[in-house]
Amino acid sequence: MLNKIFILFLLIFTFSEAKDAFSSERFLGIEVGYSTIESNNVIGIKESNRDIEYGFKIGAQNKEWRTTADVNFFKDKKKKYQQAKLSFDYFVWNSLYKSDDIVFKPYLGAHIGWMNYTNEAGNTESSGMLYGGQAGLAWNVLDEVDFDLSYKYSKTNIKDIDSVSGFVLGLNYLY
Repeated sequence: MLNKIFILFLLIFTFSEAKDAFSSERFLGIEVGYSTIESNNVIGIKESNRDIEYGFKIGAQNKEWRTTADVNFFKDKKKKYQQAKLSFDYFVWNSLYKSDDIVFKPYLGAHIGWMNYTNEAGNTESSGMLYGGQAGLAWNVLDEVDFDLSYKYSKTNIKDIDSVSGFVLGLNYLY
């Protein structure tokens, strides 16, 4: 019993101290991009479909890290998908100088999530795991607003899809 009480107090103390070390700003955002889905058509021949992707995100960030949960949608004439991802980004450099009006933060990251894919030409629907990486540049133009330009590449375990990739521009409201 004494061990359980000690562990409980240790956890409470650790989390209360870690709160200051991991203080962050939260954000809500929207994003739009141009994506390519590499897949197999109805008879198994590889093809690329390109169109607009859009999404919504929520997350938290500090000077070094950003964690984001996002949902993205894509639809062209034949194919569509929905993605739900959890992303982790590391800011490799921060241009925070006293003379800077705008803060630039290039980053590298990874993501994992779930994807639902529909091929309307072949009347098939599949779901599966999604994983990949991203690289980009976040720039903070106001205290409450930052922009995000990134390239994302994802692989999936869905049989008919090879990869999903694209350039995305995001707008985040920091609160």
